[in-house]
Amino acid sequence: MTCQGHTKNSVKALRSGGIQKVMRLHLAFAMALLTCAAPAAAERLEFDYRLYPPLQQVLDAGNKEMVSFNADNPARLIDLIAVKGASAASWTEAMEIVSIARPRKIATAHEWMTIMQREVPSGCPATFAVLSEDANSVTFERRAPACPADRAPYAIYRLVAGQRSWFELAVLAKDELGADARRQWLALLASAHTK
Repeated sequence: MTCQGHTKNSVKALRSGGIQKVMRLHLAFAMALLTCAAPAAAERLEFDYRLYPPLQQVLDAGNKEMVSFNADNPARLIDLIAVKGASAASWTEAMEIVSIARPRKIATAHEWMTIMQREVPSGCPATFAVLSEDANSVTFERRAPACPADRAPYAIYRLVAGQRSWFELAVLAKDELGADARRQWLALLASAHTK
């Protein structure tokens, strides 16, 4: 199975005979970008990428330079999509999707968040704030503006714990997000669920 970030509507649109060939290719590319390989019997992660228009524009454009997929460690698959910037290597705003097998030593998404907080490098002051939480997920923001070693001084994370697979969605920003961008990103993160 795979973890996919597309919606049923985009699949219907892709199958629709009235869409031009170019648009079909863009949608197919967008769905491929949001699909990450996962171990057998893994769950899928779905979210509505259309809730953040700049992300949808990047995916619809089909520019491969804006995407990086790292499968060097089969137990930790990472997709990075540059939303603003020149490329996946040079961005000012990005979305990262991490897929892992369910850890045996971590019981909940909240506990996973606590471990992430402890892993902040020493000398890098960071503040964390939980934005929402339920039985299987937690959404929180991290601010670390005075940490030169950090790749993004500002981030919003959604950790989703499935039965067999766990997912980390991160909105990474070099600068503070505007109110509209933050609201749209939070809506996108809230749409994420396992299937």
